[in-house]
Amino acid sequence: MLHTAHGRMRRAVDAYIDGELPPARAGVVEVHLGECWGCSGYAETVRLMKRSLRRLAQRRPSDLAVARLRRWAEAHMS
Repeated sequence: MLHTAHGRMRRAVDAYIDGELPPARAGVVEVHLGECWGCSGYAETVRLMKRSLRRLAQRRPSDLAVARLRRWAEAHMS
């Protein structure tokens, strides 16, 4: 897959994880995730990160942990 097309797919993966894609587009993303090691790893990382962030509301994380998570998200989610 070309670099620009792959970048668009990564954005579609984000929308897919959030349940924001129409069924036909979601099907395309599902097929791609089944074939692409990089995107499937990215999708799992995003899922784990979102799950972790949901748990943050239940407990008070350290300021250092929050800073590290924000720094990682800024570097990897753009």
